[in-house]
Amino acid sequence: MNYFYPIKTEDGTISLFNTIVNDVYHSKIGAYTEALEKFVIPSGILEFVKNNNNVNILDMCFGLGYNSKAAVSEIWKINPNCKINITGLEYDPNVLAFSTLESPNYVDSKVNEIFNTTISSVIDIEAFANDYKYDVNFTRPDLGPDFSGGSNSICKGLKNDSLHNIYYRSISNRNNRGQIAEYKSDLLNITIFICDARHVIKDLNHYYDYIFHDPFTPSKLPTLWTVEIFKEYYRLLKEDGNITTYSAAAPVRAGLIDAGFYIGKTDPIGRKESGTIAAKKNELIKIKLSDKEEGLINTNAGIPYRDPNFQYNTEQILNNREESQKISGRISTSKYLKNFSNGNIS
Repeated sequence: MNYFYPIKTEDGTISLFNTIVNDVYHSKIGAYTEALEKFVIPSGILEFVKNNNNVNILDMCFGLGYNSKAAVSEIWKINPNCKINITGLEYDPNVLAFSTLESPNYVDSKVNEIFNTTISSVIDIEAFANDYKYDVNFTRPDLGPDFSGGSNSICKGLKNDSLHNIYYRSISNRNNRGQIAEYKSDLLNITIFICDARHVIKDLNHYYDYIFHDPFTPSKLPTLWTVEIFKEYYRLLKEDGNITTYSAAAPVRAGLIDAGFYIGKTDPIGRKESGTIAAKKNELIKIKLSDKEEGLINTNAGIPYRDPNFQYNTEQILNNREESQKISGRISTSKYLKNFSNGNIS
């Protein structure tokens, strides 16, 4: 039985609804809009390519591919001669397969075709589509038979306002993992590792200008929000590069600091909440954290996630963090916020 169904968002792009956790993959504002507002624009990559003809991107949790597709589409609008090198890490081959069934209007058709060809080189898309449509028609006949165009693939009666992502442990094993999808041309190189990112990241030896960190939410996938993951990022990131992520959570920001980064926040660009940006140089951080945000990092909530040997599962990481919180002696978040509102922030 399928564990995800398509759902249309406000910008017209298709996201996924996960039946295991009763959540959608993107918020209601739209998948492409999020890619632009949370990653492409805040990273500064569009300014970078005005004066550079080569850019390297690491896309952590490639998913439906909107972050990478948006980056390529927008970069080539500005600098059509820019060579783009993308490394994608994605655990779920089914989500990769589904991404080829949708052709978002915002993405250049040539760009979309390239990514689809890349994924199709290692995944049998026709077999996936047939199985998927059969399962959906059996379990959710109200969705309609045609998923290729996307416009008819709207989940009726399902929520579309969640900010959460698909639960990591709900992923099926329909397709084999451990494969690598590759595409190479004069202007675009794509490498997508289909695996647990922790099994690959230690062996990466490329250096990146930009890292898009887009895993599922920290409380559901702490394995990819650890200090150790961020230390690998520090090794892989160029001196003038940066990391962008949608999360503003205290343990995430604390973990980045522990890994050696300077951190700030991204411009929300019409959104209510900022994300986080991290860099090796403090002068590259344009929007600093507020006093309140910096203080939250030093509360009990700011204890980061840890996975020393990349072997702990979700429960172990969460339990270990909880034990660390118990003995930390740090002020609670609620008490800190109360003190802050009363002006007692010393």
